Amino acid sequence: MGRSKKSPRGHKSNDAATQQVATSRPTRPIGRWRAFSLSMVYLLFAIHILHWKVTGRSLAPLELNEVMYTLELGIITAGFLFMSLLVLGTLVFGRFFCSWACHIMVLQELCAWVLRKLGIRRKPIRSRLLLLVPLATAFYMFIWPQILRAWQAKAFPEFHFRTDSEGWASFVTSNFWRNLPSAPIIVLTFLVCGFLMVYLLGSRTFCTYVCPYGAIFALADRFSPGRLRANEKCRQCGTCTSTCTSGIRVHEELKEHGAVINSACLKCMDCVSACPQDALHYRFTAPPVLKTLRGAGRFGGLPYDFSLREEALMAVVFLAVALSFRGLYSRIPFLLSLALGAIVAVLTVTTLRLRYQPTVLLSSIVLRRNSRLTRIGKAYAAFAAMLMLFVCHCAFVRYHEYFGLRQALSLDKAGAAEADSSLAERALTHLHTADQWGLMANERVQRSLVDVSLRLKRLDTAEAYARKLIHDHPDDGISRLNLGQILIDQGRHAQAAAELRTITTWNPQAPAAPHVVALAHQSLGALLVRQGQFEAADRELRDAIRHDPALASAEAELGSVLAEKGKLDEAIECLRRALRIDPKLGHAQYNLGTLLAQTGQLQEAITTFEAAIKKMPPDSDLHNNLGMVLFQAGNTDRALQEFERAIGIESKNANAYFNLGRLFASRGEEVKAIEQYRIAARLDSRYASLFSK
Repeated sequence: MGRSKKSPRGHKSNDAATQQVATSRPTRPIGRWRAFSLSMVYLLFAIHILHWKVTGRSLAPLELNEVMYTLELGIITAGFLFMSLLVLGTLVFGRFFCSWACHIMVLQELCAWVLRKLGIRRKPIRSRLLLLVPLATAFYMFIWPQILRAWQAKAFPEFHFRTDSEGWASFVTSNFWRNLPSAPIIVLTFLVCGFLMVYLLGSRTFCTYVCPYGAIFALADRFSPGRLRANEKCRQCGTCTSTCTSGIRVHEELKEHGAVINSACLKCMDCVSACPQDALHYRFTAPPVLKTLRGAGRFGGLPYDFSLREEALMAVVFLAVALSFRGLYSRIPFLLSLALGAIVAVLTVTTLRLRYQPTVLLSSIVLRRNSRLTRIGKAYAAFAAMLMLFVCHCAFVRYHEYFGLRQALSLDKAGAAEADSSLAERALTHLHTADQWGLMANERVQRSLVDVSLRLKRLDTAEAYARKLIHDHPDDGISRLNLGQILIDQGRHAQAAAELRTITTWNPQAPAAPHVVALAHQSLGALLVRQGQFEAADRELRDAIRHDPALASAEAELGSVLAEKGKLDEAIECLRRALRIDPKLGHAQYNLGTLLAQTGQLQEAITTFEAAIKKMPPDSDLHNNLGMVLFQAGNTDRALQEFERAIGIESKNANAYFNLGRLFASRGEEVKAIEQYRIAARLDSRYASLFSK
């Protein structure tokens, strides 16, 4: 017989004793139970999606990232309650969820099994830097926003429930896919977080080097009494350590602490099943709390695979790649970008080692041997060069995407018109560059291009991008609305009406569909008003209100149409309804004041005009109308002030000069009155003919 094999760290196993115990040891089907549990995860996913497809409504997806909506907006979501339940369970029982019910764990275990069946060997890596990523990510997602809130002295939102009609349902929703990636991104996630990470970095490396929820569960696990303990049968053979795919030095922890205290233990029970002495069991004991921080580290004192200099380089590459890919083309999710950052960081160091290390491995592939590149090494070097070019291209596109979208969102906050125009120009340049150089269309960028082009009155550019969006998304009602407005502004009324009627006769399959249809009817109504077709405009605006009773602007527009038709009482009621829905509608307040003045309701008209002045930019006609109502009400002093304000805003307002002349005439100040009449006559020929008489 040859020499007995040594277990890790020099612990010898007694082969004869081990064989004897193993033969008498009862079979433990823990692995099969865990496989069944993990397979049920995707079965439940399928049932959940099927229920939503059949009924149109279902329980909101139990996405853990919806915790952020609760912390930021106060919306209690199903994902928040699920996460809370998992943390509480971990505090008591330990990290069972990660290995028994996490869908990413299903993916990683499946990929590891496939690679194992194909005979593809893998070498797990040990990195100081990447161990910090989950903690930093959890801090960024959940704690940093609260620090900013406190710094800005913002109150924490009150917890509350919502429905679909309020924009983000807490529990039951028809917008099931509201926070889930598209099918291509799901496939990419399977490839990156599954096969690629498992092969290049090792099993369960998404949990170890990326997952922020795992960091939270690891923290909760420190306070959990549920632990794996060994009894007197333990022979320190090291089988448990060799079996552990989380990279924990199980036998050493059992020897030193009497239990596995490492918070990276996912309670998968693989070591329990593998123990030849049947010495490992799950038991409740005193929680380790801070004891794990004083131990030998995450990998039990084993050396790391990268030098400090290499780790520093990996940190730079990781941040650059994660920032470049996060939100790229409005598709790449945050955690997927972190996984890509970890992979590219490791590949970068591996590539640089080709220059100075005599032997270089990529997992189990030999890239360089005896200071010479192998054939696969040469192919890898070419691939690495192309990968670097691809990453740089993605960084370039993402840079322009980020700043273009950010500046587009900031347009409404710009102060002066010149600053607004300059900001819009910069946004347009960034967005156009991102769209031109991107490898795929970014719907969000193209929508912003339409909005910014409209703001800059670049109607041809806006039309081109709106038509491009409609070509790629024929059911996109918003883009058709924008195209209709563009065509109206270009004077192409017949084409605009055709685009808008397409929306009114077709209902896009989206939660906002009734609102989009209502806006189309409203735009048609406004177009018909321009053409003097008030009856047809009346019908379109009533249809808009029928589809969306909360559309205040349609109520206000209908009020104006009814006023044109001479139905002043109905018009006043429409405008009042509009202001009840949206009190900020300054123009509705203006029109209501005008109608109240026409119907002799002077005091209410005065109050209404004063409210409009507070909501609207300085408007000469508004002050002139208020002055006229005050004059009619006998308050000539205030009327004089309002006429002078009207002239101060617009020095060529003939109506204000004429009304000021009437006011002076009523006071017997004929000289001043004639002077104002002459100015009015000089500015407006109508007053000239009246003055000549």
